[in-house]
Amino acid sequence: MGSNREILLNFHSAGDVTVKPGQHLEVRRLADYELVYFPKSSETVYTLGEIPHALGQPCVLLTRPGEPHAYRFDTQLPTRHLFLHFDFAGGLFERRYPSLAVGTPVVRLQEQSLVPVLMKQMLYLFHTRGVRWHSFAETLVLTVLEEMEAQLSTGGGPGGEPALKMPAQIAAALEYIERHADGPIDVEALAQLSGWSHEHFTRTFQRYVGHSPKAWISQRRIDLAAQHLLQSPDSVKQIARGLGFADEYYFHRLFRRLMGMTAVEYRRKFADSRMRQLAPPGEWERFYPLNHFVALRDLPAD
Repeated sequence: MGSNREILLNFHSAGDVTVKPGQHLEVRRLADYELVYFPKSSETVYTLGEIPHALGQPCVLLTRPGEPHAYRFDTQLPTRHLFLHFDFAGGLFERRYPSLAVGTPVVRLQEQSLVPVLMKQMLYLFHTRGVRWHSFAETLVLTVLEEMEAQLSTGGGPGGEPALKMPAQIAAALEYIERHADGPIDVEALAQLSGWSHEHFTRTFQRYVGHSPKAWISQRRIDLAAQHLLQSPDSVKQIARGLGFADEYYFHRLFRRLMGMTAVEYRRKFADSRMRQLAPPGEWERFYPLNHFVALRDLPAD
């Protein structure tokens, strides 16, 4: 049954994609609003007009219609981002979000931010489009914008410091893992490099990264394997051995557990020439497909 409620937002498209290292999005102007959430720290640079903004922390940003902007994605690591294109009802944006309507609406996420959960739930709604999906999605988008407005209005914009600063020892451990993910990595050795005890290193790593060191190492090695599956003609067996997996059976079990499908299925599903700029995501979502664009324009609201 239809509804007579007022439509505040018109949704056009959305997606959760991971771009390969070194990609560029040249200067463009959009006809609608684009909300983009970057869940992880990266060396990606967003340029609005003539001003570059380094996205060195998890953040969310809004590009307004007609604004010239560009992206230079991280040259070393894949860059995951969740995005949404939409329009506001006439005059609503400026009245409701005066801080977002001017300046550079790039917001570094605080520890207690709701944005990560809201953006993923939003993509789930767009994918499933169940009962009253549009009104529910509107609520989520407006909540994200309210958080951004509140933070910008209190000085929490691009120059604001994140609430939880990662210790240098954990940042160094993450960098070491990225450089050596194609071979064996000993957690005890990482702890010794940090100068901490094994227990303190593991607790601190879990707090700031959200995974134990062992789990994170496994995830990053499987991420690298997934990238090879899309970019290399080598067999699955060759890829596993090239990444230091001596036990092929263990590799297959780990890949399936972390990626939600077998390595063969992953290659068949994502090795598409139309997706050459995309890379395997670093975090598998169970509720909607990644590296996938959801067209929302012209769909009935509810």
